[in-house]
Amino acid sequence: MAGMLDPQELLQQATAARRAGRLSEALDLASQAVALSRASGQTCGADLPQALTQLAQALRDLQRPAEARLPQEEAVALSRNAGDGLSTARALRHLGGILDDMAAHGDAVPVYAEMMALYQAAEVAPLEMANAVRALACNAEGRGDQREAEARWREALDRYAALDAVFRGDFGLADNPGVKEARTRLSRLQASPV
Repeated sequence: MAGMLDPQELLQQATAARRAGRLSEALDLASQAVALSRASGQTCGADLPQALTQLAQALRDLQRPAEARLPQEEAVALSRNAGDGLSTARALRHLGGILDDMAAHGDAVPVYAEMMALYQAAEVAPLEMANAVRALACNAEGRGDQREAEARWREALDRYAALDAVFRGDFGLADNPGVKEARTRLSRLQASPV
């Protein structure tokens, strides 16, 4: 039963549900993980910020970014308070994405700037950095900065292309979705007038 699981088990199930497109189930599992983390007093550990981020991501998947903002802002605050720069950077990346979803692209700029400063001060996995560059590219597009968007998408393309083996081996995907998206976005940008 889900009520007997620990927050990490619930988060794993929520992730699996999101990947399978079972969005309502993912939302329910993430909500349970948040409640369980709060009930256990785990506000200083990683469980609650991870659960809040998973909850926010489920809400984003359901096209409810305004509702996603509050739990993601709480995840950022908890990560900052814990002094975990890498977790804070991840939480900021997701917050920036939520702001972009809300068309608050200008508000996302300082969020992404802080994210990049934290990432640059840490040792970051290549996929995580590719995802960070992707976020910057999406934001530049949203702000209408075509030149920056093209540069960021080129960088994202290069970073994702170097990760083909990760997508095949770790995720079991025949195609690299990062490369596919970057190429599609670049083609669209290059076809549009400046």
